[in-house]
Amino acid sequence: MEIDILKMLERKDKWYLGGGNRLLWTPPFPLHLDRPGAWDFVSYFDLRIDPGYTISVIDRGVPVDFICIDRLWNPASLSSLFRAGDLEMLEEKALLKEDFLASRVTLKNDSKEMKELDIVVWTAQQCSDSDSEVDTQIIDAVGSGIVFKKRLVKPRRRPYPAHVILALEGKESHNVSFSERTGNLPNFRLTPFYEKLERDGLIERIDTNGINREGLLYIGLHRKVKLAPGSETTFNCGLGAAPGVEEVVRAAGRSLGCDPVEESRRNWESYFRFLPRFSIGEPYFQKYYYYRWYGLKLFTGEVDEAYMKHPAIAEGLDYFRAFITYSAQCHMLETRWSASPEVARGSLLNFIENQREDGSFAGHIYVNQLQENGFYHADWGRAVMELHRVHPDRSFIERIYEPLKKYLAYFDRVRDREGCGLYDVVDQFETGQEYMSRYTAVDPMADRYGWINNIRFKGVDATVYVYNLKKALAWMAGLLEMKEERMFFEENAAKTKKAVLELMWDGDEEIFSDVNPVDFKRTGVKAAVCFYPYMTDIVDESHLPGLKKHLLNREEFWTEYPVASTSVDDRLFSQWAEWKGKRHNCPWNGRVWPMTNSHMVDVLGFCARRFGDRLLREKTVELVEKFIKMMYYEGDIERPNCFEHYNPFNGKACVYRGVDDYQHSWVVDLLFRYLAGIDFTEDGPMLDPFPFDIDFELDNLVIAGKELRIRSEKGIFEAQYDGKRINRL
Repeated sequence: MEIDILKMLERKDKWYLGGGNRLLWTPPFPLHLDRPGAWDFVSYFDLRIDPGYTISVIDRGVPVDFICIDRLWNPASLSSLFRAGDLEMLEEKALLKEDFLASRVTLKNDSKEMKELDIVVWTAQQCSDSDSEVDTQIIDAVGSGIVFKKRLVKPRRRPYPAHVILALEGKESHNVSFSERTGNLPNFRLTPFYEKLERDGLIERIDTNGINREGLLYIGLHRKVKLAPGSETTFNCGLGAAPGVEEVVRAAGRSLGCDPVEESRRNWESYFRFLPRFSIGEPYFQKYYYYRWYGLKLFTGEVDEAYMKHPAIAEGLDYFRAFITYSAQCHMLETRWSASPEVARGSLLNFIENQREDGSFAGHIYVNQLQENGFYHADWGRAVMELHRVHPDRSFIERIYEPLKKYLAYFDRVRDREGCGLYDVVDQFETGQEYMSRYTAVDPMADRYGWINNIRFKGVDATVYVYNLKKALAWMAGLLEMKEERMFFEENAAKTKKAVLELMWDGDEEIFSDVNPVDFKRTGVKAAVCFYPYMTDIVDESHLPGLKKHLLNREEFWTEYPVASTSVDDRLFSQWAEWKGKRHNCPWNGRVWPMTNSHMVDVLGFCARRFGDRLLREKTVELVEKFIKMMYYEGDIERPNCFEHYNPFNGKACVYRGVDDYQHSWVVDLLFRYLAGIDFTEDGPMLDPFPFDIDFELDNLVIAGKELRIRSEKGIFEAQYDGKRINRL
């Protein structure tokens, strides 16, 4: 059955627009959605072009004050309907793959009189002499627009240049005026154009000089529109950005000359068409499957620019619009199911190509620099092996093998000075999980430090990730026919496994724990990361009672909306995102994080399969269902979301953060592995679906170059791999 995905995802409360590479329109707290244009800032990578632009209509010298009466969004476009008396404006915004944010404007005259209107598309950009401030310099009027060069800045970052174009189809005149600062709002009466718009259009001048460089540079483009009674007219306008003048001018020309909404629709439909088709007989699952794919594309960048060398996915909007190690592992697990492995591979290759001398990876890769002192732990070993199952490629393994060896050597040399096989966490940020008792258990001041490596403990999460890397390197060495190196990594992995069991496992409490290297005593803090060893072969069946005792305990982790990131009985637990009395942005002392839940589904699912445990299979299903349904506003099927964290008792998201569609977890991967039941042996895929009792059909999925099709209807399960029937376990 063909699914109209754009129609499925349609809603009235959303505004994010993507589809390009560098450019994105996702202002977290927009103030001007009810004004024509896109005045709230436009993102160029993680930098801001602020403001964007607006569209003013002037009737006989008087600005028309439109009121927005309706809005409709889908991933390809945002339509806003405005009215002012007998004049109607329909604006359809779309962000095109050429990095041009276009507005297709239709004006309709519902009066009985001829109307001759002036249209001014304009912006007001900051200027400054200071190297630490944003600056704007006019390049020239080119064709239907004006090109200006922006110096984009952020704190603790080098300035980055971008060429920006403001363009209007059918432009008849333009004006650039330099002004001292005033309220920088999308209000035509505040602009110089309010006085400089004459009968024939804007006074054709470009004035950019004053007694200093401090102020606002007003850039306006004008055309006239004649509307007979009952008639309408349509034109395009918008804003684009690129590294060079020629590229941005070319993008504007192409965007003004097409139907941008249809162009964007084709771009998004083409993307969805090449994804695995998953028809799911459960509406929340069905919508969320495609909603997650939308979010992945929204933040995908396919550029080869400065430090960003390979296609990959940013963690989120605005300041999260960077390649980040902690979330890159998630993107590899999700996008490995795509027809192309390029984004999954690029998610690792960007860090390899920017690898530090000591072997570690930077925490953040920005377009114009690397994070100097940041680092995140990540499960690279598992991600590589899972990617290889779907897209096997020996040459890729050859390419990443030596850099990952160097990465592991960093951990052995720097993060395990005792040579015990367990690995250090040295600040609360590098785990990606700040503000929790794990850190204050070894240093009461740990929550006061920045990225300064002031604490030290042997982390369960850090150690499990390194263990998986050792296992993966042993597997890679075997694939590359390096027998001695394979044996070395196998022995190294065995050493870590032994250390985890002997030092991190508390047999009395039946839970794993971080270890304080001062005395090698366990800290005893119960956090969700304590269950990470259950995703590996470190545990055996004797550890299952501890998993059930703690993870499935409603007084600890299995809250109404599981899983709490820190146990409910922790003295610093808070369901309200509060840490020591104050609400924080990213607390892990009790909130439910999608990142945690992705791990916990795998904890349950891995153990359920490995040990044939029926209860854990049922709990895997329960967690997936609660996890996905939690990520809808108030349970509204029309409004899926993905925020950083949620309340463990009422399921409400941290809307106060303004960060939706946060790509910091994996969901598609869970649906394929547990609902569809895809698992792997050395001989290829096998099918072991969990008891969801949901009908589904999956096709257009290629694994190792062969198509896999699965259908489950009323308990009857059918599957074909490479045209041959395969059975479920």
